Amino acid sequence: MAGCAAGIPSQLAAQVSWDLSFIAIRQHPEAYRGRIVALGGIVTHVEAFDQGYRALVSEVPFEPSGRYRPAVDQLPRGRFILLLPTQALPRDLRPGTEVTVVGEILGTGTWSGSELDARLPLVEERHVKIWGPSWWPRFQIGVWGGIGI
Repeated sequence: MAGCAAGIPSQLAAQVSWDLSFIAIRQHPEAYRGRIVALGGIVTHVEAFDQGYRALVSEVPFEPSGRYRPAVDQLPRGRFILLLPTQALPRDLRPGTEVTVVGEILGTGTWSGSELDARLPLVEERHVKIWGPSWWPRFQIGVWGGIGI
């Protein structure tokens, strides 16, 4: 299975319910309570609360490389709330961060904000991999008009 360099430690990868899609989780999160899942996404908000931190993540599928990195060139399929204990908050976790999350589904939670209140899947963190910025788009235009890929 996947190693830590690929985004998911092998001991956790063995516990993941790989057959469970985010679409199914989004539709019936209570039905999957207690299941361990791996999700990719982009953090949109982070806030402190009594037991630690909550992050709102826009879920996107993994890219096909097998590294379990979020495919940020894909459209989000929904959002989920990630719960992190105080000591588990990665210092680089902020809006815009690309993440791979392994966590336990706890059911649903509510995120209030400028958007309509929504009941979203609630996931308790077991592992979070912070990725560096993506290379999308994968081309550059040079100062003298050259194009690189």
